Amino acid sequence: MNPICSKTYITIFAAALVGALVGQAAGQNIIASIPIPTTSIGQVAVNPALNKIYAGGDPNATGASLTVIDGVTFTVVKTIAPSAGVSVDMKRDNIWTGTLTAGDVEVYAGSTNVEIFSTKVGSCPAAVSFDCRGRMWVAAECGKKNDSVWVFETDNFKLIDGPIPSGGTITQPPVANPRSGKLYVTSGGVSEEIDPTTFKVSNTTFGTVLAIDSATNRLYATSGNNLQVILGNSEAILKTVNLTYTPSAVGVNNALGHVYVANPAGNSIDVYNQNGTKITSFLLGANNQPGNLAVDSARGRLYVDVLNTGTSSWSLDVIEDLSSVRQCEFPGSCDY
Repeated sequence: MNPICSKTYITIFAAALVGALVGQAAGQNIIASIPIPTTSIGQVAVNPALNKIYAGGDPNATGASLTVIDGVTFTVVKTIAPSAGVSVDMKRDNIWTGTLTAGDVEVYAGSTNVEIFSTKVGSCPAAVSFDCRGRMWVAAECGKKNDSVWVFETDNFKLIDGPIPSGGTITQPPVANPRSGKLYVTSGGVSEEIDPTTFKVSNTTFGTVLAIDSATNRLYATSGNNLQVILGNSEAILKTVNLTYTPSAVGVNNALGHVYVANPAGNSIDVYNQNGTKITSFLLGANNQPGNLAVDSARGRLYVDVLNTGTSSWSLDVIEDLSSVRQCEFPGSCDY
């Protein structure tokens, strides 16, 4: 037997035992559930290189905080406050966050979790997004009907531009496209994009962009109870998938070719391929509603903040996706 396949089937067997204990569907295994505070459920990020997970900060909660979790032991290693939002500079392993009402943008070294830079911008900096081109975008979430956006160089922390008025209230973390450099942000219920050169703000013809597959340059947006698959180059809508719910988050595993759509109404996560065809659903169990999520494509894992409506408590669930491992000639399969 192929040694890689042998290792995969050992992983499947071990993970299946965990899945059986928690009563999950085949192919989806919750391998850890880490309690997190309500103040750390606003934005989820992961650094696959350091194997660290970041859950932080609810901009609508008093005392918003960032919870740093070790991806090996699944233990909390640090809590940073105030912190509302998080993104990782994958080229330097630095963590970026906004402090909301404190008005600062802060940067922490990912290896030590020690602050290495801070600058005051005012106007409630919160959610952040790295564009893989050496830029970090920061969005305000003050709710003052004209939230601002700033963009920084990540190598020297220099402010490139901002404040850039969005014309409305930003309630959803923005998403930067590594291919084009554009930032997609929904402000006041209007989907917008910001040009990376002129920083001009213009409306899009689709819904709120929640995830981008940089390998295929496809955007995944939601418009009401619809999932939209959008071509990144032309911004034409390739496909609209009609859903029975409004997704709380979308994530992409570009190694497996999986698009994860969080379904709070069904206590589940639906899995689609990159063209918008449904593959399967991951059940989280009764009363467990998925919120935000991040994806580690290298390890085939999802990190999802989950609300248990029965206990009104939050956890960060680590979910292993093995749903295509037995499908030959499919990304993530183990072919002989």
